[in-house]
Amino acid sequence: MAPTAGTFAGRHPEFEALPLDVRRRPSHYEYVHLLEVGLWLESLLVERLARLAYRSKDFIRCTQYLQEILEEAGHSLMFVELIHRSGVKLPAARGALRGLADTFGRWVPSRSALFWAMVVIGEELPNRLNYRRQRGVEDVTLSAVVYRVAQLHGLDEASHSAYARAHCEQAAGRLREWQRTLLSPLLSRIIDAFARFAYFPPTAVYRCSGLAPAAQWRVRALHNPARCYQVGVMLSPTLEFLKRIGWRISSRYELSGE
Repeated sequence: MAPTAGTFAGRHPEFEALPLDVRRRPSHYEYVHLLEVGLWLESLLVERLARLAYRSKDFIRCTQYLQEILEEAGHSLMFVELIHRSGVKLPAARGALRGLADTFGRWVPSRSALFWAMVVIGEELPNRLNYRRQRGVEDVTLSAVVYRVAQLHGLDEASHSAYARAHCEQAAGRLREWQRTLLSPLLSRIIDAFARFAYFPPTAVYRCSGLAPAAQWRVRALHNPARCYQVGVMLSPTLEFLKRIGWRISSRYELSGE
């Protein structure tokens, strides 16, 4: 893993003043947080795909659902093993927002445009941070195991993303004008809430990594211009796709001029 925490990229002065061993630890905890976000999303997706496969009368479509379940289960096994071997432990994520996201993710109708837009977001945003930002960049500080896990995950997620985008575009085409007007602000809020949760770890991550006071470090992370710009860059392809198929969305992390 990298020797400095990505959240404080851009030469944050307070962070750069810390000893190297102190700066190294947050990147480990941030990465484990990202893996746990991936586990959570994949568990929700596998649950929904299993229901779709059970109800499907189409052999080819059922096979596609089961193949994706198989691959997502493989990702989860990799993540669990990597978390276990890392020795990094984080408290279980809690809170009203997490509970609401669980309920919402489980019960939004599976044929709806909102469901498939959420699948696209869930497939693309963590993967872009986990793998695509690493491509073509030689980083001798990055663990070869971490890189290989990210690479294997990213290869599968490329096909999953394409599959989700195809369904998302079909579902968006079925939206009526009043539905698009009503749901677009909700989707914008979902995007920002998820980006904040995935890309800006909660206070517990900084507390467990040894940064104190942890709450202040979280505030610094949330207002770090370099990190916010990076999030905007990673969000851009997904936002552009959703806008192209008719969603009237915006994001607080959207790059100016987008």
